[in-house]
Amino acid sequence: MKLVLNQASKLPPTDFPISFLPESTWYSESLLPSAFEARFRGDPLSEARTNADGVVGHIVVGAQAKADLELSRTASHFTVVEAKVGSPLSSGTSNAKYFDQAARNVACMAEVLARSDLNPSEMLKLDFVVLAPNHSIEKGTFAEEMSRQSIKSKVKRRVSEYEGSLDEWFEEKFVPLVEKVRLHSLSWEDAIRWLGQDSPGSTEELKAFYEKCLEFA
Repeated sequence: MKLVLNQASKLPPTDFPISFLPESTWYSESLLPSAFEARFRGDPLSEARTNADGVVGHIVVGAQAKADLELSRTASHFTVVEAKVGSPLSSGTSNAKYFDQAARNVACMAEVLARSDLNPSEMLKLDFVVLAPNHSIEKGTFAEEMSRQSIKSKVKRRVSEYEGSLDEWFEEKFVPLVEKVRLHSLSWEDAIRWLGQDSPGSTEELKAFYEKCLEFA
Protein backbone atom coordinates (compact mmCIF):
# COMPACT_ATOMS: atom_id res chain seq x y z
CA MET A 1 0.00 0.00 0.00
CA LYS A 2 2.81 2.40 0.80
CA LEU A 3 4.29 1.84 -2.66
CA VAL A 4 0.91 2.44 -4.32
CA LEU A 5 0.18 5.64 -2.38
CA ASN A 6 3.68 6.98 -2.90
CA GLN A 7 3.37 6.52 -6.66
CA ALA A 8 -0.18 7.92 -6.67
CA SER A 9 1.09 11.08 -4.97
CA LYS A 10 3.20 11.86 -8.04
CA LEU A 11 0.28 11.84 -10.49
CA PRO A 12 -1.96 14.79 -11.40
CA PRO A 13 -5.38 14.96 -9.71
CA THR A 14 -8.19 12.84 -11.16
CA ASP A 15 -11.45 11.38 -9.85
CA PHE A 16 -9.78 8.03 -9.16
CA PRO A 17 -10.40 6.90 -5.54
CA ILE A 18 -6.77 7.16 -4.42
CA SER A 19 -5.88 10.24 -6.46
CA PHE A 20 -4.33 13.21 -4.63
CA LEU A 21 -5.49 16.82 -4.71
CA PRO A 22 -2.97 19.69 -4.65
CA GLU A 23 -1.19 19.84 -1.28
CA SER A 24 -2.56 16.45 -0.25
CA THR A 25 -0.18 14.07 1.46
CA TRP A 26 -0.40 10.52 2.80
CA TYR A 27 0.41 8.68 5.99
CA SER A 28 0.45 5.04 6.99
CA GLU A 29 -0.68 3.62 10.35
CA SER A 30 -2.11 6.84 11.73
CA LEU A 31 -4.66 6.77 14.56
CA LEU A 32 -8.22 7.97 13.98
CA PRO A 33 -10.20 9.19 17.00
CA SER A 34 -13.45 7.52 17.96
CA ALA A 35 -16.68 9.06 19.21
CA PHE A 36 -17.13 5.95 21.35
CA GLU A 37 -14.70 6.87 24.08
CA ALA A 38 -14.78 5.55 27.64
CA ARG A 39 -17.22 7.43 29.86
CA PHE A 40 -15.64 5.94 32.96
CA ARG A 41 -12.82 3.57 33.84
CA GLY A 42 -13.59 0.11 32.48
CA ASP A 43 -16.50 1.28 30.32
CA PRO A 44 -17.69 -1.93 28.59
CA LEU A 45 -18.84 -0.04 25.48
CA SER A 46 -15.73 1.99 24.72
CA GLU A 47 -13.18 1.42 21.99
CA ALA A 48 -9.67 2.59 21.27
CA ARG A 49 -8.67 4.77 18.35
CA THR A 50 -8.68 3.06 14.96
CA ASN A 51 -5.39 2.30 13.26
CA ALA A 52 -5.79 3.31 9.60
CA ASP A 53 -3.71 1.45 7.04
CA GLY A 54 -3.47 4.58 4.92
CA VAL A 55 -4.84 8.11 4.93
CA VAL A 56 -4.63 10.59 2.07
CA GLY A 57 -5.59 14.24 2.13
CA HIS A 58 -4.99 17.56 3.80
CA ILE A 59 -3.90 15.92 7.01
CA VAL A 60 -1.81 16.73 10.04
CA VAL A 61 -0.23 13.88 12.00
CA GLY A 62 1.43 14.14 15.38
CA ALA A 63 0.17 17.51 16.59
CA GLN A 64 -1.51 15.94 19.63
CA ALA A 65 0.40 12.68 19.90
CA LYS A 66 2.88 10.79 17.76
CA ALA A 67 0.48 9.09 15.32
CA ASP A 68 -2.79 10.93 15.98
CA LEU A 69 -4.41 12.30 12.85
CA GLU A 70 -6.22 15.60 12.33
CA LEU A 71 -7.33 17.52 9.26
CA SER A 72 -6.01 20.96 8.50
CA ARG A 73 -8.52 23.77 9.13
CA THR A 74 -8.83 24.37 5.38
CA ALA A 75 -8.93 20.71 4.36
CA SER A 76 -10.96 19.66 1.34
CA HIS A 77 -9.59 16.11 0.90
CA PHE A 78 -9.84 13.14 3.26
CA THR A 79 -9.50 9.52 2.13
CA VAL A 80 -9.06 6.48 4.36
CA VAL A 81 -7.64 3.31 2.79
CA GLU A 82 -8.01 -0.16 4.26
CA ALA A 83 -5.61 -2.58 2.58
CA LYS A 84 -6.38 -6.30 2.25
CA VAL A 85 -4.65 -9.16 0.48
CA GLY A 86 -5.85 -12.45 1.94
CA SER A 87 -8.35 -11.47 4.62
CA PRO A 88 -11.85 -9.97 4.88
CA LEU A 89 -12.74 -6.89 6.90
CA SER A 90 -12.67 -7.56 10.62
CA SER A 91 -16.14 -8.35 11.95
CA GLY A 92 -16.15 -6.16 15.06
CA THR A 93 -14.42 -4.87 18.16
CA SER A 94 -14.04 -6.62 21.50
CA ASN A 95 -16.86 -4.49 22.96
CA ALA A 96 -19.12 -4.52 19.88
CA LYS A 97 -18.88 -7.75 17.91
CA TYR A 98 -21.12 -6.46 15.08
CA PHE A 99 -19.22 -3.18 14.57
CA ASP A 100 -17.18 -4.20 11.54
CA GLN A 101 -14.13 -2.50 10.09
CA ALA A 102 -16.02 -0.53 7.44
CA ALA A 103 -18.55 0.90 9.90
CA ARG A 104 -15.80 1.69 12.39
CA ASN A 105 -13.62 3.50 9.86
CA VAL A 106 -16.47 5.60 8.49
CA ALA A 107 -17.59 6.51 12.02
CA CYS A 108 -14.03 7.59 12.79
CA MET A 109 -13.97 9.71 9.64
CA ALA A 110 -17.05 11.53 10.93
CA GLU A 111 -15.30 12.14 14.25
CA VAL A 112 -12.15 13.44 12.51
CA LEU A 113 -14.22 16.00 10.59
CA ALA A 114 -16.18 16.92 13.72
CA ARG A 115 -13.03 17.59 15.73
CA SER A 116 -11.66 19.72 12.90
CA ASP A 117 -14.97 21.63 12.67
CA LEU A 118 -15.36 20.71 9.00
CA ASN A 119 -18.61 20.08 7.16
CA PRO A 120 -18.66 17.01 4.90
CA SER A 121 -20.60 18.95 2.28
CA GLU A 122 -17.63 21.28 1.83
CA MET A 123 -15.13 18.47 1.12
CA LEU A 124 -14.08 18.14 -2.52
CA LYS A 125 -12.89 14.57 -2.07
CA LEU A 126 -14.16 12.32 0.72
CA ASP A 127 -13.63 8.57 0.28
CA PHE A 128 -13.37 5.29 2.15
CA VAL A 129 -11.50 2.70 0.09
CA VAL A 130 -10.97 -1.00 0.60
CA LEU A 131 -7.99 -1.96 -1.53
CA ALA A 132 -8.11 -5.69 -2.19
CA PRO A 133 -7.43 -8.39 -4.79
CA ASN A 134 -9.83 -8.42 -7.70
CA HIS A 135 -10.87 -12.01 -7.04
CA SER A 136 -12.00 -11.08 -3.51
CA ILE A 137 -14.04 -8.14 -4.78
CA GLU A 138 -15.65 -10.16 -7.57
CA LYS A 139 -16.85 -12.86 -5.17
CA GLY A 140 -18.44 -10.19 -2.96
CA THR A 141 -16.18 -10.49 0.08
CA PHE A 142 -16.72 -6.85 1.06
CA ALA A 143 -20.11 -6.15 -0.53
CA GLU A 144 -22.31 -6.30 2.56
CA GLU A 145 -20.00 -4.33 4.87
CA MET A 146 -19.31 -1.69 2.22
CA SER A 147 -22.96 -0.82 1.62
CA ARG A 148 -24.09 2.56 2.88
CA GLN A 149 -27.12 0.98 4.54
CA SER A 150 -24.98 -1.51 6.48
CA ILE A 151 -22.58 1.15 7.71
CA LYS A 152 -25.35 3.52 8.78
CA SER A 153 -27.37 0.83 10.59
CA LYS A 154 -24.35 -0.50 12.50
CA VAL A 155 -23.24 2.95 13.61
CA LYS A 156 -26.83 3.73 14.64
CA ARG A 157 -26.92 0.54 16.73
CA ARG A 158 -23.60 1.49 18.32
CA VAL A 159 -24.92 4.96 19.15
CA SER A 160 -28.13 3.54 20.66
CA GLU A 161 -26.07 1.72 23.29
CA TYR A 162 -24.97 5.08 24.66
CA GLU A 163 -28.55 5.85 25.73
CA GLY A 164 -28.95 9.21 24.04
CA SER A 165 -25.57 10.79 24.75
CA LEU A 166 -24.42 10.38 21.12
CA ASP A 167 -27.74 10.98 19.36
CA GLU A 168 -26.79 14.54 18.44
CA TRP A 169 -23.40 13.40 17.14
CA PHE A 170 -25.13 10.78 14.98
CA GLU A 171 -27.58 13.22 13.40
CA GLU A 172 -25.31 16.23 13.04
CA LYS A 173 -21.88 14.69 12.41
CA PHE A 174 -22.27 11.12 11.21
CA VAL A 175 -25.33 11.26 8.95
CA PRO A 176 -23.97 14.14 6.79
CA LEU A 177 -20.69 12.23 6.48
CA VAL A 178 -22.18 8.85 5.54
CA GLU A 179 -24.41 10.49 2.95
CA LYS A 180 -21.46 12.30 1.35
CA VAL A 181 -18.57 9.80 1.55
CA ARG A 182 -17.84 7.67 -1.50
CA LEU A 183 -17.40 3.96 -0.73
CA HIS A 184 -15.05 1.97 -2.95
CA SER A 185 -13.99 -1.64 -3.21
CA LEU A 186 -10.94 -1.02 -5.39
CA SER A 187 -8.76 -3.81 -6.71
CA TRP A 188 -5.00 -3.72 -6.49
CA GLU A 189 -5.02 -4.68 -10.16
CA ASP A 190 -7.05 -1.61 -11.16
CA ALA A 191 -4.92 0.63 -8.95
CA ILE A 192 -1.71 -0.62 -10.54
CA ARG A 193 -3.16 -0.21 -14.04
CA TRP A 194 -4.18 3.34 -13.18
CA LEU A 195 -0.70 4.14 -11.85
CA GLY A 196 0.88 2.91 -15.09
CA GLN A 197 -1.65 4.30 -17.55
CA ASP A 198 0.77 6.80 -19.10
CA SER A 199 3.87 4.68 -18.62
CA PRO A 200 3.07 0.96 -18.28
CA GLY A 201 6.71 0.05 -17.70
CA SER A 202 6.80 2.18 -14.56
CA THR A 203 4.67 -0.33 -12.65
CA GLU A 204 6.29 -3.60 -13.71
CA GLU A 205 8.24 -4.01 -10.47
CA LEU A 206 5.20 -3.05 -8.41
CA LYS A 207 3.09 -5.60 -10.28
CA ALA A 208 5.70 -8.31 -9.73
CA PHE A 209 5.83 -7.51 -6.00
CA TYR A 210 2.04 -7.63 -5.77
CA GLU A 211 1.99 -11.04 -7.40
CA LYS A 212 4.45 -12.26 -4.76
CA CYS A 213 2.15 -10.88 -2.08
CA LEU A 214 -0.71 -12.94 -3.50
CA GLU A 215 1.49 -16.00 -3.65
CA PHE A 216 2.44 -15.83 0.02
CA ALA A 217 -0.78 -14.37 1.47
